[in-house]
Amino acid sequence: MKLLEVATDAARAHGLALSFAIVDPAGHLVAAVRMDGAPFASLDFARGKAYASVALGGQSGATLEQRFKDNPSEYTNMGGAGYYAPFLPARGALPIFIGGKLAGALGASGAPSDIDEDAVKRAIESIGASATR
Repeated sequence: MKLLEVATDAARAHGLALSFAIVDPAGHLVAAVRMDGAPFASLDFARGKAYASVALGGQSGATLEQRFKDNPSEYTNMGGAGYYAPFLPARGALPIFIGGKLAGALGASGAPSDIDEDAVKRAIESIGASATR
C-alpha cells in the first residue's frame, strides 16, 4: 500500500491523476489504484506495463520499449500472455528488487512517460527496494 501511496503523492505533486498497478513476480495483480480524473483505460495500461516488466525477467519499461522498437516481432505472440491484461513493453514501469530478488513490478499510466516513471521510481525507493538487481 505504501507503493501506491507514494506513487499517488508523486502524481499529485505534478498536478496529475494517474493509475498504478503492482504485480507479483508471476505477473498476477496484487494491488492497483486509478486516481480520480485519470484516463479510463490507464489502469489497464499500467498493469500491462508492470506485467511486461516481470514477464521478461524484471526489465525496465524503457529497456522493453527499446527492444520493441529494435525488433517488434519479438513480441508478436505475447499479446495473450498477460492473464487478461495487456502486455505493454513501454516506459512507465520498473521492476521491484528486494535483496537482489525480483519481487514484482510497479507500472503507471496517464501522464507523459517520464512522469509515470518518476512516480514509480519514488515509490520503489520509498520501501527500500531497487529497480535494479
